[in-house]
Amino acid sequence: MSIEPAAVTSLRDAGVTRMLRESAPEWLVPLADAVTLLGDLAVIVGGLAVAVLVDIRRGRRDSRERLVSDRTAFLVGVVLGGLAFTLILKTVVAADRPPTELQAIGRHGHGFPSGHTMAAALLWGALAIWGRTGRRGTRLLVASSIVGLVAVSRLVLGVHYLADVVVSVALAVGFLVVAGVVLDGDPRRALGAAAVFGVIALIVTGASTDGIAAFLGCVGGATGWVAAERVGPVSASRPLSAD
Repeated sequence: MSIEPAAVTSLRDAGVTRMLRESAPEWLVPLADAVTLLGDLAVIVGGLAVAVLVDIRRGRRDSRERLVSDRTAFLVGVVLGGLAFTLILKTVVAADRPPTELQAIGRHGHGFPSGHTMAAALLWGALAIWGRTGRRGTRLLVASSIVGLVAVSRLVLGVHYLADVVVSVALAVGFLVVAGVVLDGDPRRALGAAAVFGVIALIVTGASTDGIAAFLGCVGGATGWVAAERVGPVSASRPLSAD
């Protein structure tokens, strides 16, 4: 575990984590632990799976020839790439978490960026931008609320500093914006980029369990898309621009 200079830790902390831990009532801890699941990897992967299944069902209803639409494949590629990017950052920066005496529920591993906060911003942000359910404004409001709750829950649990969650949200939003501009809604580019991030994550982490999972997830997503493409051409492709 790396040892950070006291000045850097103080800058990340700003006293907020300690204040919340000392002032938050005990009943808030299990609530925060439940809320933080909205950024848990299992929920993120499950959310992607649900998005794909809903898309498949919509495609069958609309008699679409391709199994998964470009729009959903693009969303999946961006989120998977973002998750691998998060792991790369966390491994390279290797910043410590707050001391154990501040943690309501002990957590190991590095503290920056906040994996749960960044993952939540990636998934719910992507669904808000490229989703098709409801109005875009409503989707953005729901996504912002979820991400905000996850970020605060990490502080209440004492497992991150204020700067960790704030910068994590900024990084995730920046990643989504850059992906939208550079990849231009192309699922092949998105899933190809995700595969590259997966390979980098595998190398940077020294083929750790998390690195292998990121690699398999990203490469598996790209491979699955290639297989799905062979089902047939899209009869009527919906544009990827937000509603």
